[in-house]
Amino acid sequence: MSEDCPMRRLLVVANPFPPMASAGTTRVVRFLRHLPARGWEPTVLAAQAKGPAPVPDGVRVERTPVPVPRALLRGGRRSTRVNHWLFVPDPYAPWVPGALVVGRRLLAEQPFDAVFSSSPRPSVHVVASILARGSGVPWLADYRDPWTTYQFRHYPTPAHRASHRRLEAWCLRAAAAVTAVNRPIADDLLARHTFLRGRTHVLPNGFDHSEAVEDVDLGPGFWFVHTGRLYGREEQTAAFLAALAQLPDDVGALFVGVDESRVRPEADRLGLGARVRVEPFVPHARSLGLQRAAGALLLVNGRRPEGMSSKVFEYLQAGRPIFAISPEGTAARGLFADTGGAVCVTPDEPMAAPLAAFVDQVRAGAGPRADAAAIAPYELGSLTDRLVGILGSMRTSDHTRD
Repeated sequence: MSEDCPMRRLLVVANPFPPMASAGTTRVVRFLRHLPARGWEPTVLAAQAKGPAPVPDGVRVERTPVPVPRALLRGGRRSTRVNHWLFVPDPYAPWVPGALVVGRRLLAEQPFDAVFSSSPRPSVHVVASILARGSGVPWLADYRDPWTTYQFRHYPTPAHRASHRRLEAWCLRAAAAVTAVNRPIADDLLARHTFLRGRTHVLPNGFDHSEAVEDVDLGPGFWFVHTGRLYGREEQTAAFLAALAQLPDDVGALFVGVDESRVRPEADRLGLGARVRVEPFVPHARSLGLQRAAGALLLVNGRRPEGMSSKVFEYLQAGRPIFAISPEGTAARGLFADTGGAVCVTPDEPMAAPLAAFVDQVRAGAGPRADAAAIAPYELGSLTDRLVGILGSMRTSDHTRD
């Protein structure tokens, strides 16, 4: 940047964050990659973490410990039940005090122009909200999933539900702007927090042309590829596997980043054997390569209106036909209506006939293809331009001092 256009400083409150391997890191890491070229220098405030994911180059990261037994942070049925009882808004609630100490130090050391936090986990919004209130620095709250209306959040008691709702409302009172990855999430926020009108934006996920892609060969046959976790959608996956079992023996499915216990028992019951393969965590470059090597891509979507995994945009970039199990009225269905590239079925309809027709269509070279012009706005350069526009328009206001 020239002397006439000095870099602006952005404090990013992020958890999860690399080296933790999580789909929840992708959106933030991609923005971090593109922000400096657009005049914003990010500093990340994150929880201490372990994992195989590479930490972004050239980004200052300040980490604070998480004073919670690691067994509670790993997940699992028993620990999840305990977490729902003990921690509001999430198991990283005990991280908040230490994060505030470091965040206040960072804000005192040098001036920042904005604060940005992206959830889930909503504890990042708690940290960012308190920092914004204390400093007057405008804060952008980014929603990748809902907070209090999230379909996978279970409240042990009405008091737990009420405490989440009150905490979310209190936090968002300090937000100079709010972004959501799709319209249903934004509309849900506006319906519950009418004070957000005029400062809520849809900023979707997307794909990044600058990311490395590994050259992958899946071997002979026609392979469906699904990348990423299933998030409790085993019933829809089982319906797909049952339909797959009726196809020729050279048609198979590869599930990447999935716990084998989520897929293998049903595959074995159906006699699919080697026609179903499972790979655990793989580097992102390999995941992208597997998407491009696929005969077709499989999307198993959630049932709620906001249901749309971030991998949808990687699928569209890969240029392979998509077989999407997605209810009517979801954000994913709306996206495919605009971009093309997918055949959609609902989770509850018979799947064997449409799946067989889809495979025949793709093998004949007539499978659905996304429109390049329609997906162009979801490239990370364009999305970062939109983010920078929102950051630049935010202003400090009295509510940050409440």
